[in-house]
Amino acid sequence: MTPVARVIDFVYDRLQIESEWAVRDSNGFTWWPGPLALRVWAGPGREVQGVEMTPVHIESALLTGVDATESTLAQLAGINRLATLSAYQWTPEERVLRLRASVSVTEDNWPLARLLALHAAAIQAADAHAEAEPLADVFGGTLAKKVAPKGGVRTEVDAMLDVISLYRQRGEHGSPWSADEIAGLVHLDPRPWLRASSEERRVEAVLPWDGRQGAHLQIDGAFLHPALGSGLLIRLQVPAEPRPDVVQRLNVAELAEPDAHQLGAWALEEDLGVLFSTFVPAGAYAPNLARSLVYHAAARSDWARATLGE
Repeated sequence: MTPVARVIDFVYDRLQIESEWAVRDSNGFTWWPGPLALRVWAGPGREVQGVEMTPVHIESALLTGVDATESTLAQLAGINRLATLSAYQWTPEERVLRLRASVSVTEDNWPLARLLALHAAAIQAADAHAEAEPLADVFGGTLAKKVAPKGGVRTEVDAMLDVISLYRQRGEHGSPWSADEIAGLVHLDPRPWLRASSEERRVEAVLPWDGRQGAHLQIDGAFLHPALGSGLLIRLQVPAEPRPDVVQRLNVAELAEPDAHQLGAWALEEDLGVLFSTFVPAGAYAPNLARSLVYHAAARSDWARATLGE
């Protein structure tokens, strides 16, 4: 079995999906945890920095018929500030507002990648059904209800969506990312940054950008998310023009060809400008996860520099 197949099978099994509300195919599966469907599938593999990588995508359509207005891009850039493991994404061509995440699977990283994919899928499914109707009031459009081939339109939600309460309960306690673990990131080898420093459970680092200025990386192991409580916040701030259309360009580009785990979203923060924000709730803790996400953040910084320079 390939690493990608292991990841997809793991997610399907752990979500305890009823066959009546799922369709499997050779590339993944679609699950109806409620009236909105969640799709998990493998994208085309390619070589990234000498390593064969295949993305596994996780997506839920929330709204259809979402038209472009003067405020659409600004609203997207704003709501993505509190992204956890999925991004709110929209394109004027499709007029669909969706939640999207992906993990980059390799021969070596699939045991950790399958856990990330599972957490992303579970949280995304719950968020989709909790947030679609309120977001329709903001963006317009209609709920993206989809008919399941076996069960029709699902009117009740799967009990699995209650898993979000478990993340919240875990978040009521202290963060599992210890001060020693966060401080130890400063000594990563190879070094992904130009310089870094740590204080308590935070790391501040500068990544290379264009020779005149750097990108800034913040790792906070004691962050409190307003909905999920304690966890790990990773923010990559890049020196780009702080405009909603720049944020949109980056989010759409990641839809097409992510070079790293797409866990979180590009957003616009009034004081920080353009940034990629990832929040990993305490319930998704895994050893070496912070280390892995740091290297993915460094790869994303290189990718963003190249994308914006095109």
